[in-house]
Amino acid sequence: RLVNDAFAAVVRSRTKRFTALATLPLNDPAASAAELERAVTQLGLRGAMLFSNVNGIALADRRFWTLYERADALEAVLYIHPIHPVGVAAMTEYWLMPLVGFPFDTTLAAAHLVFSGVVERFPRIRWVLGHLGGAIPYIAERLDRGFAAFPECRAHLRRPPSEHLKAFYYDTVNFDAGALRLALEFAGPRQILAGSDYPHRIGSLRAMRESLSGLDVPGADRALMLGGNAARLLGL
Repeated sequence: RLVNDAFAAVVRSRTKRFTALATLPLNDPAASAAELERAVTQLGLRGAMLFSNVNGIALADRRFWTLYERADALEAVLYIHPIHPVGVAAMTEYWLMPLVGFPFDTTLAAAHLVFSGVVERFPRIRWVLGHLGGAIPYIAERLDRGFAAFPECRAHLRRPPSEHLKAFYYDTVNFDAGALRLALEFAGPRQILAGSDYPHRIGSLRAMRESLSGLDVPGADRALMLGGNAARLLGL
């Protein structure tokens, strides 16, 4: 609550430039649902940031559905940012946890949310994935093949996974031109949000600008990615 109150104070002082997403006590889903409601309805925040797992528990776990019910009713933005990934013990060298583990855990969280039926059950939540969605744009076709091949993958879904994943938003914190083009081709220009990962040591405002400027897209699409989509999503 203290953090969210501080966020709200910043937003109030700069309403034309800033909004914020709440931080939630995810170890307590009921308290998280209550704080999300307070943050949105009383503080004017637009949603919340979720970690990609909660102490190793998948975001798709039913214990979090009370939070998603509230988020759905509020039409909230839920932004997934990675944290210590599953299998972190194998990532102790060479900064493999943030370099490899973070996009891996984002991918795992998104796939689990879709296959579990969470995304289909709570359709008014607006999902955002960091780091260009990890591997989601790359493996979405493979997830669709799993949906077609395995009954378990169809148990909670009526539509192929990619149809849901194309409705997610993806930030551009992967500055490789080929990766950006793949995400753009997968989700379309209205689902891409400019992201820099600032002030992380491997984040870069310059690289973000250069990577988006280098895309061969209409100026209107670039304007959407540089700010129009975020303004629409966040009500700026």
